[in-house]
Amino acid sequence: MKPDNTIIDHILNVVALAPRARIEDVAKLTPELTLREVFYTLCYLSRRGQLRLIVDGQGGFAVTTAVRLFN
Repeated sequence: MKPDNTIIDHILNVVALAPRARIEDVAKLTPELTLREVFYTLCYLSRRGQLRLIVDGQGGFAVTTAVRLFN
């Protein structure tokens, strides 16, 4: 099931403004969403290649926008 487009757009905007933010930070920056909504949407966007989940230096996960190169 696809998350609501408004949630997707909101999270993409947050990640664009705060690249390499931890998942917990994204949740704090979107207090109107539940942690479940944030996590589900981040996973959905990661599977679609729109975001990248990376391991940060503290053993957690950070989120960054995916850069796609077209040849």
